[in-house]
Amino acid sequence: MKYFAQILTLFFYVMGVQADCQITKNMVENTKRIFTYRNARGAVALLRTERVPHGMKLYMVCTERDVVETQCQDNGRFTEPLPMSCDEPMKPSVMQGRDSHCTKTLYIVGYMMQGQQLELFRTCYDRPNGRALYSQSDVHYKSYIPMRQMVDFEMDQIITPAQAAAYKKGKIYAKFKRIFGNTQTYVPNPLNVVINRGHLVASADFLFADQMVSTFRYINVVPQFKSINDGNWKRIENWVRSRVNAQKPYRIRTGAIDDLSLRDQNGNLKRVSLYDSTLNVPKWIYKSVFDTQGNGIYVFLSYNNIFESRRPPPPSTCQPVECPLILENNPNDGFIFCCNPTNFRY
Repeated sequence: MKYFAQILTLFFYVMGVQADCQITKNMVENTKRIFTYRNARGAVALLRTERVPHGMKLYMVCTERDVVETQCQDNGRFTEPLPMSCDEPMKPSVMQGRDSHCTKTLYIVGYMMQGQQLELFRTCYDRPNGRALYSQSDVHYKSYIPMRQMVDFEMDQIITPAQAAAYKKGKIYAKFKRIFGNTQTYVPNPLNVVINRGHLVASADFLFADQMVSTFRYINVVPQFKSINDGNWKRIENWVRSRVNAQKPYRIRTGAIDDLSLRDQNGNLKRVSLYDSTLNVPKWIYKSVFDTQGNGIYVFLSYNNIFESRRPPPPSTCQPVECPLILENNPNDGFIFCCNPTNFRY
């Protein structure tokens, strides 16, 4: 396959055909700089796609003073080859913004370059209750998913170290015992990972390494049952990415609705929280998919409860429709409803 690509590039060169440049998996995984370009207005913008049109210049940013320029040539190669290294690349910042859809505090995650805010994703966050209401980003086509580096979750001086520690499996076990009693069986021991940090904007929704890493923030997660996150929710995320074409990205909003309650050892319903009366475990997690004009295409609604064996009724906000993909129908994988996007209000 590698030799075929080389022959094809040579053919384009000999015949005078202008070829776009393909950013390969190796280039992404081993470049430590930020991929930027200038849009039609001449403003700096973050590159989001793996294909670069011939003639386009990329500005590979380490810091604002350390930028390497490379251009896609007619032969499908860059003037300065990739991958490129950088000792200490810029990190994304978190700034407050405004969005009429957000009733709490809106945080925008991205870069500040040349006085411009370059957005990667945004999160509507209820800080007093430690709850991300939703996160939103654009998802572009890509033909591969690069291996991402292991990173720690960022607190961004928004959540406290104690709230971050509440996601640890031992802390969750102790909290469940305090809420539901010493004989509770929801979390059987302090070694089991039952609830994890469920990404709202998924790291795999981005192509470049720095963009993938930017999603590892506590403002971008909700307490989600691990088997659901690894089950139907993962299938939905993969399926949505597979539907994006090279011409039009999707805009995806993922969020949490209501609080989950379970019965304690005496049969009383108690709200599930991970830290004091905050970091409540949501009852429902949704994913709304929009086109570039803001029209709803799909809505997926996950019941975030592995302890209810029967499929629950959907909330009033969801008018059920047939799902466009086949999903498992059990509590461990997660009961999923597909909702009519025209009247789903989240």
